[in-house]
Amino acid sequence: MIRFANRRARTVLGYSDKELSTTAIAKLIHPKDREQVITRQRKKLKGERVPGTYSFRIISKKSKEIWVEHTAVRINWQGQPATLNFARNITQKRKLDAQLQFTARLEAIGTLAGGIAHAFNNLLMGIQGYASLQLMDLDSKHPHYEAFKKIENAVQEGSELTKQLMGYARKGRYRSRAIAINEIIENTSQTFQKMKKEIIIQREFTQRPHAIEADQGQMEQMLLNLYINSADAMPDGGTIYLKTKNVTHRDIKSHLYEPVPGKYVMITVSDNGMGIDKKIQHRIFDPFFTTKKTGKGTGLGLASVYGIVKSHDGYINVTSKKEHGTTFLIYLPAAAKEV
Repeated sequence: MIRFANRRARTVLGYSDKELSTTAIAKLIHPKDREQVITRQRKKLKGERVPGTYSFRIISKKSKEIWVEHTAVRINWQGQPATLNFARNITQKRKLDAQLQFTARLEAIGTLAGGIAHAFNNLLMGIQGYASLQLMDLDSKHPHYEAFKKIENAVQEGSELTKQLMGYARKGRYRSRAIAINEIIENTSQTFQKMKKEIIIQREFTQRPHAIEADQGQMEQMLLNLYINSADAMPDGGTIYLKTKNVTHRDIKSHLYEPVPGKYVMITVSDNGMGIDKKIQHRIFDPFFTTKKTGKGTGLGLASVYGIVKSHDGYINVTSKKEHGTTFLIYLPAAAKEV
């Protein structure tokens, strides 16, 4: 039992002094950490050596999970062995550390992806060159003509994959200029809806969005990949919601990064599909990661979206709940130039 808790401890845990005095310590510790913490506590009471400082999770009265850095000192309390415990809330620090690791991992994968894409492109150029030379000497009725045409088509498909890899690695060739994002979203979504009759697209655009300085082709690729992702999450049909809004850095809510001060255009792409399992949400931007069946997806769609957003100095957030749809929020810096 806890015989004394200071005011800060009572605030964080959400219990009164009276409640703490009748609450078993084990109840306050996360089930996955409970055995280790109780074992160390018992050893400390016996005077045995245990790690001076370590981290574990506690559970508040409102069932909130809180990470603490814990240090305990053995003392005598009313003639009985006890421990004086110091716990520092490190929940936010752990979230920031996790994000730094995540960002570093994506940067490392991006560097690797860029290198692979360059090498792969060089191989494709050689294959394309030799196939073209052979086709120049072959009549269309030659028995090998169709085989070489298939090689050319395969090279084109491989080239599309490398473009997406380069988009993720942020090493593609861009032609940036001031563009109006509403028009691009309108055009790409209309084209996509013609291909996917079972998908309804609803649009809500701000009347005068800030211009953004971007590569139009990259923006189109980014949007189409998001539409495809949403459509895949709604195999029986559904609705994609598209929205634009002028915002500032103060409107960008995230514990994962600190946006550069200034004006932004927010693009929202939402669906009412099957959602993304919380367990894999941290992996959705990884290249080649996909939940689709073999042959149904390359795992480069969202990876290239992430790379394109970052290459334009933007930010991307995702919120999703299983069976309740997914929302992507993209923030792109406003351009100083007019369209």
